[in-house]
Amino acid sequence: MDANGLQFWMLAEENHFQLPGEPAQLNYDRDKRCLRLARQRRQLSFSSSEVLARENLELVPRCEDSYHTIAYWDSIREALMATGALQGAVEIYSPPLLPDDSDFSNIPSDVLMGTDGVLYIAINDTVLMQDRRERWDDQQLNRENFIPWRMAASAAGGVWVLDRDNGKLGRVTGLPLPKRLGGGTRNEQAQACAKNDDPPRILELSESFFGSDEEPVAIAANAQDLVAVLSWLSDGTALLRLITLRSDSSLAVSDAITLSGVIFPYSLAFHENDKLAVLIAGDNTEVPVYSIATVGKSWWPVGDLYPLAKNAVVGPFMHTPSIIAHYSVITDDEQIASKALRKLSFPFYAKQGFAFNNSELLLLDGQKPGMTWHRLFIEASIPRGCGVRIWLAATDDYAEPQDLCSHQWFEHRFGEIYRADNDFDGPVACWEPVASEIPHHSGFLPCDIEAQFCGLFSALIQRRGKKSRALKGRYLHVNIELTGTGRSTPEIYALRAYGSRFSYVHQYLPPFYHETISEPDASENGTATPADFMERFVANFEGVLTRLEDRIAAAHRLTLPESAPAQSLPWLASWVATPLEQALSENQQRKLLRYSHLMNRWRGTLRGLKLALELATDDGISGGEIVVLEDFRMRRTFATIVGADLDDDDDPLTLGGRVSGNSYVGDTLFIGDENKKEFLALFSADLDISGDEAQAITNLFDRLAHRVTVLVHQEIEPQNMDLIREVVAREAPAHVVVRVLSASRPFLVGMAALVGVDTYLAKKLGPSKARIDHSQLTRNAYLTGPAALDPRFEGMGSGIPTDVERAPVAVANNVTASFGETVVLDASASRAWQGRRITEYHWSINEE
Repeated sequence: MDANGLQFWMLAEENHFQLPGEPAQLNYDRDKRCLRLARQRRQLSFSSSEVLARENLELVPRCEDSYHTIAYWDSIREALMATGALQGAVEIYSPPLLPDDSDFSNIPSDVLMGTDGVLYIAINDTVLMQDRRERWDDQQLNRENFIPWRMAASAAGGVWVLDRDNGKLGRVTGLPLPKRLGGGTRNEQAQACAKNDDPPRILELSESFFGSDEEPVAIAANAQDLVAVLSWLSDGTALLRLITLRSDSSLAVSDAITLSGVIFPYSLAFHENDKLAVLIAGDNTEVPVYSIATVGKSWWPVGDLYPLAKNAVVGPFMHTPSIIAHYSVITDDEQIASKALRKLSFPFYAKQGFAFNNSELLLLDGQKPGMTWHRLFIEASIPRGCGVRIWLAATDDYAEPQDLCSHQWFEHRFGEIYRADNDFDGPVACWEPVASEIPHHSGFLPCDIEAQFCGLFSALIQRRGKKSRALKGRYLHVNIELTGTGRSTPEIYALRAYGSRFSYVHQYLPPFYHETISEPDASENGTATPADFMERFVANFEGVLTRLEDRIAAAHRLTLPESAPAQSLPWLASWVATPLEQALSENQQRKLLRYSHLMNRWRGTLRGLKLALELATDDGISGGEIVVLEDFRMRRTFATIVGADLDDDDDPLTLGGRVSGNSYVGDTLFIGDENKKEFLALFSADLDISGDEAQAITNLFDRLAHRVTVLVHQEIEPQNMDLIREVVAREAPAHVVVRVLSASRPFLVGMAALVGVDTYLAKKLGPSKARIDHSQLTRNAYLTGPAALDPRFEGMGSGIPTDVERAPVAVANNVTASFGETVVLDASASRAWQGRRITEYHWSINEE
């Protein structure tokens, strides 16, 4: 509400706008929080061939690991090959030979490297699990009436599995137990079997949710485990479903979404977690990409251009741990490689687009019939050559904006392209030299204001061409038209309409100057009446004076930490004797000022010290990065403290204590101490003690009194550590000695029991890789090999078979011939081992 008592109604959020059209020519940018022109290429259609699409669908996808080595199926060798570590390729898996009458093809349908370091191969109605670290032997999984076909890596480990034949969705979860180390045992010696609480298995998550005329073709999952499944209708229409796994292991499946602009897409991949890319068979040189933020049951590709490289290889998207979609390419030396899908950095905007206010979610209701709408403000960026036209209509009865007649809409123009049009006698907005008309508000624009092009624009709401220009009605309807150059677009961050009109003429001038015309004459076309012109002329002064009055009336906001200008914060801090550290961010400074009254109330106390550290470190106390301990509370922590070198006589945590023993029970647990008197004081206070022992207890407590230790997470930045020391030095009570220490490891549970604080200095340490000259082999540091597809990446191990001298496998075609008929026997399908090649063929006749 402004100084004259006027309210405003604002459009700023995504759901405030209705975007007509299929596809819409405007879109709401969630990152910038603005309405802008959409990419003009989004309505393009991509041609495809069903025959080619089905051929490409049968190609085996390739996969890449985090070390950028690649696995691919070699149809000539009939083996899974790996490359990337060195030149050439090596075999990492060869399926067993099948009898001639087998129903299986012995060709994988998918190959995928999981996030758990396991290579998953869908082949012959099974999923083969091959650990690339060789922690366990290969495992084969199958499930009755479930035929694994395509897979997608799950962020939680394992893979999502699509059964094309039965239209089911499943999931491979669990891992085998690692192989036990150590020597063999006698056969007669009993051995305990380790229990695996999470064995590998295929879970069938759903029955078919596809229609009878649908054919599932692809599956993908992003880093948040949002699953997307692609299917075809008989005419090539692409349908998409988004699937999430509920906490009760049931599936939440969205309604089918039509992917417009494509037919028969044969591969699907997430791109940057919030987009989906599809591949089209044929001569297409780009990839259609869809935004999962799109609303509606029909999606069009985003307007950005995602080109395919000239050396792209026909086939599905490459499975990769990256959030960027990748596809296969052939390098100059004819090696398989992966290439990231990238957007061409060139704008393609529609030149015109429309949007209406969403009357269902945000009704611009003045609550009074016949209310006069006063002034219109927009916070916008309007580049050169661009413009904004806002059409307004007002009715006393509710109506949908799209149902109003054209003569009910009245145009208001914004932008420099309209200033030179002298034939237009309607309202043209002016640029205001402030970020917002709301007093002392920084506005919604993420950039600095620029005269005439970026910032706040205002216009008096009028009815062009009417005898009375005042726009009256209970409900205000808004139709926004954006015009761009194709290379740039206007952006609207907020639109505000004020009402009811506060008329200076009616408030301060005699009735002689008042408007006398009434309806229906006021709505007739014609030249504006003199009184109407007077009203609009005086409104120019009202606009300037109202803004000045608003700023004066809201001057108290300049003294509020939340709304004071950033450059005024030191001045405001001087009022309350609260120094602001230069290292603090603006938000931290505002928060410090907001709680300055509590700071002053508790200064010189432990509570005040904690509050100061909490404010200076963005909730470092409550977040667990900092723990403040009074030393006397640590008199029982010799047995459980970790995070300090207890062998150091100068360490303030030990206060001169000497550690003579170290018992390794779980995490490091110090239990030894030669100083029996202090040991009794710490752990056996209930025992009978002598005079010397009582004096030792007294001396110990004296050394712990009036001392505070501030423990800081070891990963904190050095500059933040300096800031903490400055705050501690300033806020600590005068009679207390305070030390700031960096904790090397988190506290154990015993600290919580003994001193009453949570053990939250850091997240619980999980398994980590052991490093030479850095790690100690404990339960949290392991010797591990890289989960690489190409075994040459580490020179040995990771799947290289030990029987490298394995004989070649002879494969010849089965020919049946009649007597006297000439036959040709072909053994070209024979396979050598580990990259070797067959140079000679020796034939023999087996007479049976």
